[in-house]
Amino acid sequence: LNIFLQRTPVQTHAAVAGAAPSRFLDRLPPKLRGATIRAVQSEDHYLRLHTDRGSDLILMRLSDALSELEGLEGAQTHRSWWVARHAVRSVSRGEGRATLTLDDGLEVPVSRRYARALREAGWY
Repeated sequence: LNIFLQRTPVQTHAAVAGAAPSRFLDRLPPKLRGATIRAVQSEDHYLRLHTDRGSDLILMRLSDALSELEGLEGAQTHRSWWVARHAVRSVSRGEGRATLTLDDGLEVPVSRRYARALREAGWY
């Protein structure tokens, strides 16, 4: 029971009016500069950046990326995923789990830990 009481609440990021561009955007590889971020996926010690111009890997921890994604409207949906709200096309549920489908057809899992906060924030 103590484990659940000590957990930090799940946060979704709302875009701040007039916010400066995210520090995270400065880390984009040259081929993705100026791209719109759809999702960030953790792969071992790397992050796969899913954008409207394709995807690429950068060396960074997801926990560090989450702090730098302030100013972009989105949320962590799973221990290894962050998704931009504008990129979500649809939500499907099956076998007790939700899955977000993004504009490009990419399917992103929603874990039980993050599902409630996403529902309360109006994601589905």
